[in-house]
Amino acid sequence: MTFPIALDGNAWMMIWGAGLVLLAVLIMWRMSRYDLQGAAFDSAWQLARGKRTAENPTALEEKVNEIAREASVTGKARRAAGTVIGHFAAKVASLIAMLMLLAGAALIAAGYFWR
Repeated sequence: MTFPIALDGNAWMMIWGAGLVLLAVLIMWRMSRYDLQGAAFDSAWQLARGKRTAENPTALEEKVNEIAREASVTGKARRAAGTVIGHFAAKVASLIAMLMLLAGAALIAAGYFWR
């Protein structure tokens, strides 16, 4: 089976690099909801713009409300621990995604410039 367009090694390096970059951006996007630092920044930005209302709580208030909604003290502790564990897991995944982003950019550059 032959393909209508034959791609050389440089084109494949650029395609794989773009795939890595896309995957890294997807991971960073999904992990942003678990990151407490990002939630704090979003909350400060929302307060600075004056967009916080009772109907529109900040990201940190939403996380605190999730913990407060638990019925028992152990449920609250479990929810708080899960939030902290999710934060650190998101930091690790974001670091891995950043390394993937750099590797993808390096593959794209190598595919473009290496002839």
